[in-house]
Parts: sequence; structure tokens; C-alpha cells
Amino acid sequence: MSTNVHRRRFLGAVVLAAAIAPVLLGQDSRGLQPGERNVDPVDLPLDKPREVWTLHFRYKAPRIMTVNGFDKAGKPAKQTVWYMWYQVYNRSSDPVYFTPEFELVTRDLKTSHLDEPQPYIFKQVKEFEDRTVTDKNEKGELNLLSTIDISRRPIPASKPEGFPRLVSGLAIWTDMADRAPKTNIFSVYVSGLSNGVATEQTPPLPPNNQVITLVKRKTLRLDFVRRTDDATPGMTDIRVDTEGGQPETWVYRTTTKLVK
Repeated sequence: MSTNVHRRRFLGAVVLAAAIAPVLLGQDSRGLQPGERNVDPVDLPLDKPREVWTLHFRYKAPRIMTVNGFDKAGKPAKQTVWYMWYQVYNRSSDPVYFTPEFELVTRDLKTSHLDEPQPYIFKQVKEFEDRTVTDKNEKGELNLLSTIDISRRPIPASKPEGFPRLVSGLAIWTDMADRAPKTNIFSVYVSGLSNGVATEQTPPLPPNNQVITLVKRKTLRLDFVRRTDDATPGMTDIRVDTEGGQPETWVYRTTTKLVK
């Protein structure tokens, strides 16, 4: 066999390896990196036809990180925070605003924790997640946004056949080490991903026959499990909880109760 034939076969193998490398070593066919999960919108019975839009969502399991913070007396001290990396994209026909709220609810300890993007903490987590962030390039390649900053501009519409125009962010919980250090099972409720809103009235309730109007918002529930606690903490202790089935669920969740 000639040298030229060997060379052509070699070059062909190199091209093929380069083509499949992103799938084998990094991104999958949807552009997901290892550890990332994609959640597509789902129509629910309470959706109003042709009126409800819902964003697509990508995320990684929350991580635990030690940052430079402050103690209860306001003195500089190490502080343990929990955070979650996520991305959203918009397949509706128009730009929409994403005003997120990330509520972490422990199912074993019955505590509730809201995302708190304190700037000095957010900056440290952002620099860890995106090593391209510098004093001259504060956005970095990923342009990770806080839950406040991500709500300032609409999420652009992506063409159905094109690669999604991803917007990336970080949700951060600062009080887990103080209030729920031993939690092993919890859920994160992400609201703001949809404009779906519904109301429901209860029957008259004793003793005064009060009728309560429940205001519900379309919300994404994410379930997680942690096999350890703060006695032996680790950054990657938290895993997606697949033991009970699908860990991602779209629900209409009550956010407000109006008493008549």
C-alpha cells in the first residue's frame, strides 16, 4: 500500500476523532457538559392556551463552597455557602423577562431558604466557576449573572432550529450552614421561568366561613440528596435525587393566600 494511501487514512481518522471528541469528552448532542441537566417546558392543565410562555432551563447540582465572609459580629471570617449554576434560554417568539426566585426547601428539616446574592460572595463564586474573570474582564467568558442582574434585561428569543442563546447565572444561599447544616434531602423551587399564574378558592373554612384564594405560579421543582453533613463537608456532596423518579417537575405552586 502506498504512503499516500496510508496518509489519507490517517488524516481521515484524525478528522473523525475530532468530530466525535466533543460528544465523548465534553458536550453531548444538546451541548450539555458532564454534570449538566436540561429541563424542557411542559404544558400543565392550569396553563392558559396560547398565553403561557415557559423558559428552558439547564443546571448542575448545588455545590458547597467556603468563601471570605463575615461572622455574626461583622468581623471577617470564613463562611460556608451553597450555590447552583444554571442557564436559561427562550424558545418563544418574543423576548421575555426572567425575574427568578430560588427557594431551597429542606424536606427533612422543614426549613426554607431564599437565594441571597450578596455582591462580595457572588464575586468569589463567580471567579471560581469562571476562571476567565479578571479585573479587566469582569464578565468573563460565561458572563455569570446574579438573580438580580439577570432580571434587568429580557431573555432573547432563540430560533427554533438554531442553537439556543443561553443566559447564565448563579443562585446562592448563605444561611444553610447556620440553619440547616445536617439536611440530607431537599428541593429547589425555581419561579419566574414562566408567566403561568392561576387562582383557586377554598371552600368556606371554620370558624368564620372564610374563603381563601390561593394564587399559584408555574414553578420548576428540582430534587436533591446529600449523603453527608457539615461534619464531613465536601464541595460535590450533593447529587440529583433520581431514586424517587424524575428529579425535575413542573408544578403550579401556591405563592400567595388572599383571605376574604
